[in-house]
Amino acid sequence: MNLFSNILLILSMVLNFFTGALSGTGPEPVLSEEYTAPVLADVRLPERTVPTGVHWEDMDYKHYDPTLFYAGLDELYTLADAGDTEGVLAQYDRLYAEFSYVDTLVSISNIYYSTDITDSYWSEEYLYCTDIWSELGDALSAACRNLLEGPITDAFSAHIGTDAAESFLEYESMTDREAELSQQSSRLVNEYLETIASATETVTYSYLGEPWDFEKLNGFSGDNLYNSDPDGYWEVSDGLENAVNDLVGPIFLELVDIRSELAELRGYDNYTDYTYEIDYGRDYTAEDAQVLCDAVKEFSAGYYEDLYYSDLWYSYDLPSPAMDKEELIAAMGENISLFGEDLTAVWQFMTDRGLYELCSEPNCRTGAYTTQFSFYRSPFIYAGLAGDCYDFSTLSHEFGHFADMYYHPAPNLLTSVGSYDLFEIHSTGLEVLLSEQYDTIYTEGADIARFITLGALLEVVLNGCIQDEFQRRVYDNPDMTLDEINKLYADINAEYGLGDGSADADYSWMYITHNYEAPLYYISYAVSALASLQLWTVAQEDFSAAVDCYLAILSQGAYEDGYLTVLENAGLRLFTEEGAVEEICRPVIEELTRLDNTSS
Repeated sequence: MNLFSNILLILSMVLNFFTGALSGTGPEPVLSEEYTAPVLADVRLPERTVPTGVHWEDMDYKHYDPTLFYAGLDELYTLADAGDTEGVLAQYDRLYAEFSYVDTLVSISNIYYSTDITDSYWSEEYLYCTDIWSELGDALSAACRNLLEGPITDAFSAHIGTDAAESFLEYESMTDREAELSQQSSRLVNEYLETIASATETVTYSYLGEPWDFEKLNGFSGDNLYNSDPDGYWEVSDGLENAVNDLVGPIFLELVDIRSELAELRGYDNYTDYTYEIDYGRDYTAEDAQVLCDAVKEFSAGYYEDLYYSDLWYSYDLPSPAMDKEELIAAMGENISLFGEDLTAVWQFMTDRGLYELCSEPNCRTGAYTTQFSFYRSPFIYAGLAGDCYDFSTLSHEFGHFADMYYHPAPNLLTSVGSYDLFEIHSTGLEVLLSEQYDTIYTEGADIARFITLGALLEVVLNGCIQDEFQRRVYDNPDMTLDEINKLYADINAEYGLGDGSADADYSWMYITHNYEAPLYYISYAVSALASLQLWTVAQEDFSAAVDCYLAILSQGAYEDGYLTVLENAGLRLFTEEGAVEEICRPVIEELTRLDNTSS
């Protein structure tokens, strides 16, 4: 199997995320002619490596030339042929440090691209860095496999660690076709992001001779049309959605074909089996996920009937104060001390070094991400701000990821794949526990913010199941047409209680970027949310005990034990236990109902 290219397929999700010109010289590539020793003291990154402390503004970006890397790779083979064990180990360290530099350039270019997704320079640089990252990682991984098959295998295995050695021994270099498909996938994802951003502003639909766009439909004209001509309103809405679907739907079909071919090239019957086993570090199967989906369907219809249309969902701008960037940082800093000295120190590290970008400009990429500058051993948060109460919960969420990356960087950039189910507990767990402080964070509207945060987490469970079931069915039947996919999404939503099954199409799947960037990831949100909702329940009786449980999960990281093992060690219920899903969600639904009734 091709482990490194597996990691590449999920890189865009993990390494996503400043505007302004870069200045300063920053670090040179570590294989420059002046290079004499590894820049990093220990490039094999132990569990709690101390970050370098470099400020974001001092991290330079330069268009990368891989010539020196390939020359260094030739030198590695020369040293191996000469039987120079010490030379081989030192040269590997240099090459690995150089690769971590390229890995960091991917992150930096993506941050700049995220702050303005219309900027063609940063779009092309990000694609270029991703391609170079793939090529160099493939070449270095192949070299490591060759070293492990030669006379210095014992020394090299001891140097890089047995886990990495075992992964490299299984490594197969990407074929030309696999490399081509991976590059096509990256370009299609970028094409989707650019197209979906512009389509909602440019597409139009003509109704009774009058042109409509989304801005007009969502304004007073749309309200008037809905009140006077509901059928006409829905015709315009469907017409606009269909126009967007015509633009981004074919991109999705191409991605399905590419990923299905990649899975077949790697010996799998379908992409679902492939990505569940290889990409996401899961210790449960797609069949287990379907059991979870079936359990959620037992109560989802009641939720959608009673709470989905609550007026509180539409009050997200009422909690005050509405915080700008500085106020968000101040509010978070005032409350993170509740989680002890360790997390407080991480927060201070992040803010002192400017390792975040909270973006509110018109062309900012929506959503939020946390990435790792592996060369500097520093995480970084990017968040597109909405200007409402979602912003604080978003920052809480991403700082959970930041803290995990601070304490548990990937053991090996070429071989390590952690449990994304655990990664998301680190984020949503912190998010839901900080919602307990909304009475002090917000002067008014705390219950609204609490309803939205808690309700959104419950929706993560439900929507995670909907998206996973949708994606599994698509990848199990990759020859589906776009019309069939639109109909499938409508049918699956109806199974969960959203709709009666009569709709011919539901286009909303195309706005979920994971369907394009990270297929079959969404179930990780669902299973992690089930753990975080349990933390909320514990916090209702004993907040300190809930914090201790959260920190216990965070302290284990996500690269050793799997999701089920870590939760069992923490004393939490598993979704694989009969009746557990409903028992976890019931108290949350009861609290949402109470908040909804209180507001009426």
